[in-house]
Amino acid sequence: MAPTPEIPAEMANDEHLNKFWVKRHQLFSKIDEGIEMPDSCMWHMVTPEPNAIEHAKRFKGKKTVVDGFGGCGGNSIQLAKVVDKVYYVELNPKRLEAAKKNARIYGVEHKIEFILGDFLEVSKTLKADGVFLSPLWSTRVNNSYNDYVDFDIRNMEPIPGDTIFNAARKISKNVAFFMPVTTPFHQLSQLADAGEHVEFYNEPNPFEVGTAMALTAYYGDLAKKY
Repeated sequence: MAPTPEIPAEMANDEHLNKFWVKRHQLFSKIDEGIEMPDSCMWHMVTPEPNAIEHAKRFKGKKTVVDGFGGCGGNSIQLAKVVDKVYYVELNPKRLEAAKKNARIYGVEHKIEFILGDFLEVSKTLKADGVFLSPLWSTRVNNSYNDYVDFDIRNMEPIPGDTIFNAARKISKNVAFFMPVTTPFHQLSQLADAGEHVEFYNEPNPFEVGTAMALTAYYGDLAKKY
């Protein structure tokens, strides 16, 4: 068994980041095996592994999926376990290289095509059976999940949420949109086609049991019909 790594100095002195380190195995179960998080922003932004696993289940049976804002690869890794191919898109080259290494640790690197570029531009060249979206909600990266009061998808930074969604729907009608828990349902419903069913799912927060950390809206055949 590998020795338990020491907390990085920059995290030890940051109370907010220290919380993520203590529960780091919720982010990646293999985090002590060499998982890379190239910048402090990723500790805030990476989807916890239990949530990523649940997202991936919705795409089971599909051949290809786009992960539009790939980050360190947490969602792409889990998607690659259930589909034939994942198109990972990321604008930050350091995060892309980290995602490659992380996918290698999980044994799924060969099922992911890593694309460096802006999602809005790359989306024009892609077709797939589904799209997973976990974009940056705000450029104020130190916000906690609970800080997004009166959230408006049109004011997302640096790209408005409706712009992101419309680009994704040109790739596939089957979209999962990971958003702040305070996002108004009516805004997310208005993104759908007329008469289309949208499913909303409150994401359990692994850092604060009994609370929701985010809201995922499912469109197309990803939405469960009741």
